[in-house]
Amino acid sequence: GAVLASASVDGTVILWNLSNGQISNVINQEGGEAIRACIFSPNGSTIVSSDDSGSICIWGQDKSLKGHVKVHDEAVHTMAFSSDSDILLTACTLGNVRLYAVENDFAGDLSSADCSIDAAHDMGVLSADFCKIVHTDPTDKCSLIYTVATCGTDHYIKIWRIFFMPSNIDRSRRSRLIPTSPQEHFAGQSTIYSTEVMNASCVQTISAHGSSVTCVRLDKTIKIWNQQGTCLKTLSEHLRYVNCLAINSDSSVIASGSNDRTIVVWDLTSRLSVGSHITGIRSLLFSLAVKTSEIPLEFICPITHELMKDPVYAEDGFTYERSAIREWFSREKAVSPMTNLELSTDELVENGKLKQQIEDYMRSLDVESGAGMNNS
Repeated sequence: GAVLASASVDGTVILWNLSNGQISNVINQEGGEAIRACIFSPNGSTIVSSDDSGSICIWGQDKSLKGHVKVHDEAVHTMAFSSDSDILLTACTLGNVRLYAVENDFAGDLSSADCSIDAAHDMGVLSADFCKIVHTDPTDKCSLIYTVATCGTDHYIKIWRIFFMPSNIDRSRRSRLIPTSPQEHFAGQSTIYSTEVMNASCVQTISAHGSSVTCVRLDKTIKIWNQQGTCLKTLSEHLRYVNCLAINSDSSVIASGSNDRTIVVWDLTSRLSVGSHITGIRSLLFSLAVKTSEIPLEFICPITHELMKDPVYAEDGFTYERSAIREWFSREKAVSPMTNLELSTDELVENGKLKQQIEDYMRSLDVESGAGMNNS
């Protein structure tokens, strides 16, 4: 059945049976260290807990300890898994981020990170999360591209692309995104150490708040952002600072917890966008598509994460919504939103084949919804 995990500075992780509200198990951090974060892998095979010593404990489904690894020199306050459970991110109060390829349920060696980002945030990383959508580089068909958001005590939210070569791919193959040997490069004040397995690049820095950014702000507000760094809405109901946030799978509901001892549940189904690419009947059809079927990934714009209406090719080989990629290029020189590599041109070419496929797909949804109404 469903299980909830809670962790404490007393060094324990308590597993709760959600069907009856009872404690099903208690596991103890190695050395009794204060636990700062605890997460399940999306595939449900693993629990990972982190502590003040900079170590993580890896627990199997049978609650046995699979590993105890020193990953940072300071306390690890946040961790995140990629949606496919293949990458584990850890981050510490020094502001450093470590990324590990943990395919096959942590079967590999975790003695060193597959990619490191030093000084990702000044004076500490407080929260991090992966986007659920994973892209494949169209030039080599084997490099996977993940999107990660991090935030910390420097008032910034940063958007990173993580480039990964899975173990089931011949890693001797050349990739424009991943080096063939360990390298060091820079992203502002941050230093990125890549390997032949994984690389990273910072594609956007958002000056989001006037104080430390956890998952939300310490000024009692919650802010909703789009991929371009535009604040869509500010939610202000709490009387004291907000220190935790949970979002459901389709991002329609947010639950926020505050030091005012309240939990507020927010309905985000009302229109948030200040310039949405999906309006009117398209919004209704998109909502229907989300509820009734899985939208093909190639129909989704990598910038907006919305269904495309006018798809175009850019020089980087990726397809984007025309208005979204034009807005991206207008903010700076022609740089790929996906690879962060500089482009020689910002010219766009219509992807007519994909546009036709999207239109056919939308019509099929309309037919399905009409048939459903006739049968009701």
